[in-house]
Amino acid sequence: MNNKYTEKLNKKFLQLKQEITYLLSCVNRSGHSHLQNYIFFAHKPIFSFTEAILILCGNKKSNAAKVLLRTLFEAHIDIIYHQLKDSEQKLAFSTKRMFDERITILKEILSLIKKYPNFESQDETNLFNNKYLAKALNDQDKNRQAILMANPNLSGTKHLQDKAKLCEEGEVKNSEPGSFERMYSLIYRQLSPVAHLNIEGLQTFIEQDEYGKIFFHEGDNCDFIAAEGVKISVAFSKDLYDNRILTGEQVKVIQETEKLISQANT
Repeated sequence: MNNKYTEKLNKKFLQLKQEITYLLSCVNRSGHSHLQNYIFFAHKPIFSFTEAILILCGNKKSNAAKVLLRTLFEAHIDIIYHQLKDSEQKLAFSTKRMFDERITILKEILSLIKKYPNFESQDETNLFNNKYLAKALNDQDKNRQAILMANPNLSGTKHLQDKAKLCEEGEVKNSEPGSFERMYSLIYRQLSPVAHLNIEGLQTFIEQDEYGKIFFHEGDNCDFIAAEGVKISVAFSKDLYDNRILTGEQVKVIQETEKLISQANT
């Protein structure tokens, strides 16, 4: 790992984060569309995950950083997907899916305390209380029904691979042909084992020397991991301008960071 490069990248990213965050703090969100609000609220977690990746890479823990990078790739594809045509429908569909998932989880907890009464709480403010669960289910279903009433012809997809393909078909600005499907197939999928720590994921921490001795390590190729994480934050910063959440000329640090990222593989 090139420590000097990672330090430079970290410094430039922090400048990017600081400048974009400040500009967003001055934004008047009145009149913003659902898409603009969705992208606006994504800035904090996107920058937070990228910063965490850089901290892990600075401590030579790229295997752990890969888990966060995988999440960033998923978020990046998701954010681009929602910017394509019929954004309102896509956002409504995803919001309904959120309520669907919450309802499923609440029903599973109800089934759990029915099967195992020892988990049930008598405190009506506790998640494992029957009355609390009944109210929570009712609230989530009302929200779900409101989405359906406002969007009677709801359509969208929940699968990330399908979203990646739609991003390709949408001819996203500043993206190479095949970049999103590559991101899904060659990067997102390959990072799955270490994210889940299954047998293959555990093996990423283990090596064997020429004498057969087993040793453990925290990962390698931190420059690539760090650069990929920052690249997503740069792309997101451009999204803010493309969707007129930020207006005017792009801050120079965006182009400066892109230039630095290009040095990762040189």
